[in-house]
Amino acid sequence: MWKFSKIVFCFTSTILLSSLILSQTVFAQTEENAQMMFNQATEHFTNGEYKEAISIYDDILEISPNNISTLKMKGIAQSNQSDHTKSLKQFFKILQFRPNDVISLTGMGVGFGNLGEYQEAAKYFEKATKENSNSIVIKNYKEFNEKVISKYPYSPTVKPDGLEKKYKTSIPEWVKSTAKWWTDGNVKDEEFFSILLYLLENNIIQIPPVQSDTTLEDEPSNEIKDNIRLWVNELVDDSYFVLGIHQMIENKIITFEIQEQSRSQVELDHESYLFDRYLKKILNDISKEKRYIEYSNPSKDVIKKFLRDYVKWNFEEEVKRASEKFPNPTFEIIDDTYIVNYKVYINEQPTGLPLDHVSTLKNSFSFWEEQELTSNDQKTKMKFEVINQKYEANVWVTWVVRDIGEGVLGHAHLGKGVVEVTLGDYNCDGIFQLYDVKSVEAIMTHELGHSIGLKHVSEKESIMYPSLSPSYAYCLLS
Repeated sequence: MWKFSKIVFCFTSTILLSSLILSQTVFAQTEENAQMMFNQATEHFTNGEYKEAISIYDDILEISPNNISTLKMKGIAQSNQSDHTKSLKQFFKILQFRPNDVISLTGMGVGFGNLGEYQEAAKYFEKATKENSNSIVIKNYKEFNEKVISKYPYSPTVKPDGLEKKYKTSIPEWVKSTAKWWTDGNVKDEEFFSILLYLLENNIIQIPPVQSDTTLEDEPSNEIKDNIRLWVNELVDDSYFVLGIHQMIENKIITFEIQEQSRSQVELDHESYLFDRYLKKILNDISKEKRYIEYSNPSKDVIKKFLRDYVKWNFEEEVKRASEKFPNPTFEIIDDTYIVNYKVYINEQPTGLPLDHVSTLKNSFSFWEEQELTSNDQKTKMKFEVINQKYEANVWVTWVVRDIGEGVLGHAHLGKGVVEVTLGDYNCDGIFQLYDVKSVEAIMTHELGHSIGLKHVSEKESIMYPSLSPSYAYCLLS
């Protein structure tokens, strides 16, 4: 009835990193070399060779100083190198141009969290959440940050005056009323555009220079109107209104030559200077206060602790152990149904893991207990009992942080024996990154399927399909 051969479960964990990055890249026609250099940097980045990647990013920025994709990748590379102040400066520069960029907002939160400025980090995570409320990565960072704030009160570093002022946006209240009429279709485009020109010509709103990959037709897109509608209803801040105007100018929907370009750049440079002062004050406060810092992305710490305790977590010998040596599960017949009873021993999680996989294992048990299977033409159901005696267990469940094969997310003996599930990999941004809880739960459920005797199937919708692209808990590029 039960086969005891050992199998390996090979999930594919392909991350289309190059496609993700290059789709965001905008290089001028005369900058073909920059594109080639960006590809070279990407290769270094995905191999975790951040020093080499950053060197090439710097060369690209000599050609195209405000290239958003390059600034972003350089910021992430510096963050992965634990060079948090330099990383923050890259993300800050992006937000000067694109105040709603989700990765940069999240990167700012991560950077400030890594400097122990948790309240400042919370502001950026909140902004990132408004931009992408469905992001698991942002949710994990936000929850982690909130826990640290509640556990470790501290005195935030005071910001320099003027740092919060990104744009000059003292927008009169009457503009909001007119904008509402326009988004509702009660004011013609020409009338609304004349109001925008008034605001621009009188320096009530200032638009900084920025590269953009947006191309529109001769009238405002629905996206622009939707953003301004959100602003009218006070669901977003003034930056959305400013961004809408900027997009219309860039795409020549309204014609306005930005005057005093150098003055706008001076303001941006001054803002960068204030931000640099702020970071230096934070570093000074950290030194004086001996501030407690709990790093917001625990992935690297988890694998360091795992490798430190490698003897403790050395499961190779257990995995090699023949599954025949495990006791057989017991069964009984109730109402013409085989009830197969599995005793399961659960190893503890690796030290420092912030995500609770033990509780989600209950979901994996429940999933299989709810299934009605067939064995020898007999209806069969599974029951799982967690026990504390390892030698009595039919199945040993464990989560590990080690390489168990290229692209392999887990493996299990068939019918009984060891179930082993990896918690992360190096396929997102060149360093080890933890998977999110749902991905680990899916892997564990699949492997438990093997432990009760099930093989792979060809139906992609099935939990026993042989491949999965996992999601990551903390990787900024996921």
